[in-house]
Amino acid sequence: MTNKLIPEQPQRVLLVNPTKYLGNLLIAGGLMQSWANYCQDQGIAFRIVMDDSFHELCEHSFPPESLIYFPRREINQANVFTKPSFYLNCLKQIRQFKADLAFNIEEDSATSNLTRMSGATFKLGCSPARHSSGYDHVIPIVFENRPVGQEHRWNSYFEVFAALGLPQPTASSYLKLNLPSADDALQTKLLSNGIDYSRPIIALHAGATKDYKQWPLDHFTALCRLLLNAGMQPVLLGAGQSDQRINQKIIQDLDDEKSEGKVVDLCNTLSLKELAIFLSSCHFMIGNDSGPFHLGSALGIKGSVIFGPTNKAIWGPLGNVSNLIQGEFKCDPACSKAYCLHDHRCLKEITPGQVFSTIQLS
Repeated sequence: MTNKLIPEQPQRVLLVNPTKYLGNLLIAGGLMQSWANYCQDQGIAFRIVMDDSFHELCEHSFPPESLIYFPRREINQANVFTKPSFYLNCLKQIRQFKADLAFNIEEDSATSNLTRMSGATFKLGCSPARHSSGYDHVIPIVFENRPVGQEHRWNSYFEVFAALGLPQPTASSYLKLNLPSADDALQTKLLSNGIDYSRPIIALHAGATKDYKQWPLDHFTALCRLLLNAGMQPVLLGAGQSDQRINQKIIQDLDDEKSEGKVVDLCNTLSLKELAIFLSSCHFMIGNDSGPFHLGSALGIKGSVIFGPTNKAIWGPLGNVSNLIQGEFKCDPACSKAYCLHDHRCLKEITPGQVFSTIQLS
């Protein structure tokens, strides 16, 4: 790779960002929208490559026809004979755009491969430590150990956009979602699953993608008990088999106890778009460091997020509607997120009562 000068006035620009992580998309999304507005103001044609799992959630939050969807789910589920066709169809759409410049803001293998095969005249990457070949220029973005006040991942993303001319936004912000109100079909679904709008609804996401992000399930059970006895309605969220097992364990442990009301489990019941619409009607949200919590925060729902050893300066929620709860014990210098000498006491020492006390209903 030779670092050529970045073109000053590209007329057709492609952003390749098919991240599968909802939190990453929401954190970068405000910048992506600012970039879309900037391109329109400058008369630049643009496209954004996005994971197809976010199609319904995001389709009305960007200009019409600006999104190209990467079919990750179809590729993963397809057999060895049909898998290439899904990938090649997406790549065909990308190459038909005939971009002057293609760039990315983080580099997993799918993102890097699509950028380098985009057919763009100029290809811009952001991580020389991971991928450098096949690019015309790589911006050496530092994702860890950044200057104080610039640690958040949002700032890393902005550095790439800034190199292409995007002015500094007035504040860091999430993707602004353009969502409809709940229609009759969704309201019927929610009511049939036990949602009671006469009580304050507290959304809970007890699942986590990593063990070091998982607040103990018995703590979530105890929190549900506190919520029920306070006249609130806990609603368990989630998707997939892991979240389903977690929610079933919580409900099973509560069945033998005398608590007023009922816990509702919406795991695997709502689409991502329906989840966002439902969250907009909730009074408060509590969860582990996860995509669903970032979604609630992006929607302006007050909430408390429970952090373990994850770096809150990098991955904390944006905005001021979310409390971040983290234990007081400092990590041992020999600890890592994957291997903790003290069994993640920074996470497990956070009590249900401590979390309950953060709830704000007004």
